[in-house]
Amino acid sequence: MQFRMNIKITLFCFLPFIGIGQEALDLEEAFAIALENNYDIELANNSLQKADNSQSIYNSGFLPTATVSGNANYSNTDLTLTTQQGIKESIDGVATTNYGGSLGIQYLIYNGGSRKFQYDRLKKMYEISDAQLKLQIETTFINVYTSFFNVAKNQEQKRTLESAYKASKDRQERVTAQNKYGKKSNLDVLNAQVDSNSDSLQVLTISMQLENNKRNLNLLLGREINFPFDVNSGVVLDNSLSYNTLLESMYSANMQLKELELNKYVSEIDLKNYKSAYLPTLSTSVSYAVNNSENGPAGLFANQLSNGLNAGVSLSWNVFDGGATKVRVQNAKIDLESQKIYEQRLKKNLENQLATYWAEYTTQQIIIKNETINVAISEQNFLKSKEQYDLGQITALEYRQAQLNLINTQLNLLNAKYNAKLAELQLKILTANLLN
Repeated sequence: MQFRMNIKITLFCFLPFIGIGQEALDLEEAFAIALENNYDIELANNSLQKADNSQSIYNSGFLPTATVSGNANYSNTDLTLTTQQGIKESIDGVATTNYGGSLGIQYLIYNGGSRKFQYDRLKKMYEISDAQLKLQIETTFINVYTSFFNVAKNQEQKRTLESAYKASKDRQERVTAQNKYGKKSNLDVLNAQVDSNSDSLQVLTISMQLENNKRNLNLLLGREINFPFDVNSGVVLDNSLSYNTLLESMYSANMQLKELELNKYVSEIDLKNYKSAYLPTLSTSVSYAVNNSENGPAGLFANQLSNGLNAGVSLSWNVFDGGATKVRVQNAKIDLESQKIYEQRLKKNLENQLATYWAEYTTQQIIIKNETINVAISEQNFLKSKEQYDLGQITALEYRQAQLNLINTQLNLLNAKYNAKLAELQLKILTANLLN
């Protein structure tokens, strides 16, 4: 891909998980594939190339223009000439030829500064395209992040639910065997079977979600949507974030604000450009021409050859254009004022997003701490309940409740970890810390 930017990717630590017989995809590899294959990035890169071509000196109007022209004519006619005395003379087959050529150079000396303003505008449009490419890469990366972590979360959820299903299946087999010896009733068998089936359906549901999220990630990476892979999962949060630091970074580095600032500058250029129509235009031209004519026997001169240099300067001043320039200037001032309003609105929206994601980030961290404790307690409670259930000291309902408590706390912890990570990534997008 041309116009490749030097991008520093903020990496995070992942605990290893390798699917048997499938590619083990890590986040850095996912980013590299997305940079190469993502369709939206490719389209944004093409727009950047066009903007780069447009800002070339060849598209600026600062260079002169040169034209070469040539002509050639031939005629063969019969003539009847009558003198003032009334004497007629006929001449058949009078052949005349003429040909010539010229080389001309034209140059615009001054047009009120419009040429400079237009050239400045083209350079700013390139900067805008560059900012839009970076924005598209940021958008693609956060989508890759989200899909990647969704796959990772689904993998862990699947392992948790498969473990729960295995416990339920073991219980069903054990109760069925005990029923044969009269130690468990048919109702116990049915309850165990219902719980086992319920857990198997949860495994089926999460497996479907996992496959859907894998297809979404493959789509973002621009590869075959059913390409098989697993991701290296596990989350480590960045605990060095500070709200005030993030806020300052957002004001100074956010790509949306930078793009809007560039658009505001373009509006200022447009205003100056429209005002330049009030000023005169001065241009010059130089040409060298050669002409030759063969006039035949009927002409005053049998042959005529001319060559020479021509030069000139022209000045024009559109004193009044019906008020069109005045209207354009007025509208350009309104556009500039609108850009300032857009900037204030965007700042408020970004402040709101930053505060929202920060609240999500900090809240999920608190939930993680609490759910970590809950998981440890639920694991102990489940092990104790299993032991008591095997000894016949508690009912199947009490055992099942302990098992559900463990499943729920494990899933809650997973959700909190990944929700916190996604909130962290959104904070880094807003503050341009995802790409440096």
